[in-house]
Amino acid sequence: MILKNKVGWIISLLLSLVMILGACSNNTNQGSNNAEDDVKNQEQANTDTGVEPAKVSPVTIEHLRGEMTFEKVPQKIVVLDVQYADQMLALGKQPAGSVIAETDNGLPQYLGDKMGGIPLLGTYVEPNLEGILAIEPDLIIATEFHDKIYEDLIKIAPTLTLERNEDWQTVLLKFGQILDQQQDAQKLVDDYQQKVNDLKIELADKMKDQSVALIRPRDKMIRLQTTSHRTSQILYDDLGLNPPKMAVNSTDSSTMISIEVLPELGADHLFLLQDDTNIDLTSEFQNTSIWKNLSAATANQIYVENTAQWIGYYGPIAMNLVVDQIADALN
Repeated sequence: MILKNKVGWIISLLLSLVMILGACSNNTNQGSNNAEDDVKNQEQANTDTGVEPAKVSPVTIEHLRGEMTFEKVPQKIVVLDVQYADQMLALGKQPAGSVIAETDNGLPQYLGDKMGGIPLLGTYVEPNLEGILAIEPDLIIATEFHDKIYEDLIKIAPTLTLERNEDWQTVLLKFGQILDQQQDAQKLVDDYQQKVNDLKIELADKMKDQSVALIRPRDKMIRLQTTSHRTSQILYDDLGLNPPKMAVNSTDSSTMISIEVLPELGADHLFLLQDDTNIDLTSEFQNTSIWKNLSAATANQIYVENTAQWIGYYGPIAMNLVVDQIADALN
């Protein structure tokens, strides 16, 4: 009887040990699963808080000096043309420094306070190299106009050289690649196309028999922006408006005409570009009998617009404002 009790006690003890060991094993496995879950949770947390994962592959951008490959998103970008500040701001990013345009004493008014207090680095014509150096940029974005200082620029930072008159939508897609915001850039392009298509339909009947021209008084003459000019292309290509015959030119983006020849232009609507550099000349022309007797003047169809915004800032923010101003004028 005593032996039986001992055997039973031993068996019970062994069973208890097996259960305890099994529980330990389960706890160990559970710890492993929790660790994997923790990693997954942390990855999800990184995504939720905006921490960018490493890029799967580098991005290569073609530019006027060949190709530039980006292994990561540059954090401090200096732009030597205000249109590129516009491009970055449209994507929600500020440049680390920017030049100003020839016709401005500062940053464009249409950008408001979007630029914050970033360093101003001279003008587009004369960038401040010492100011650029002080920023210690990861990337400089210039145009072919800066070829004469290119060797100085590349000593400061990698320099991407873009064609100044390149289509702003193409440039925007390049910025989308550089900043790893391809989808955002594409959406801005798609939204613009939808906007101009809607306005084109809206203006089709009203403007079908009327012509529109873009002019800028300058150097005692009047610069007529032709169908080749990149802002004129908004009027004629994007919106399908009619150019006067004198403005049709597939080679030169502008032509100079005298005030005496202006009536021969015969435009029903005139967009007049004005700024501090030509305000006196514009006033002089407006006070002539020739100007006052223009069909566009007698019909009150001359619209004064800011020169720099229309022909200096080729970014998504500026171009959308130009379309809005065209809509306001012609509706």
